[in-house]
Amino acid sequence: RDDPEGGASGMLESIAEWCREHKLRAIGGVWLTGMGASMAYNATQTSLSPSVKVIHSRIYAQALTLTCLLGSAAAEWYDVKYNNRRVVDDDPYVYKPPQGTRTAPVGR
Repeated sequence: RDDPEGGASGMLESIAEWCREHKLRAIGGVWLTGMGASMAYNATQTSLSPSVKVIHSRIYAQALTLTCLLGSAAAEWYDVKYNNRRVVDDDPYVYKPPQGTRTAPVGR
């Protein structure tokens, strides 16, 4: 977006950046798209019952989602190892006391 002449390369980079920032939304979107596409494909299979079509669609979408999760983990590993971009000091799941308060030693 910063470079108006970036064309497709700039668009791909902005999509990749959005996916880095919103991993769960991206993976959920892949699952939803995979489920819809596999349901559409299985609708053309006349020899299958409706329940088997749903089961097959779920399995295909689950395999696609697992592949996406593995790809996301590989991209995260690559960023940390080679780009030094994703090192996070603020872990949102670690308790931090409010600033300006003292904490008592543990076990006393």
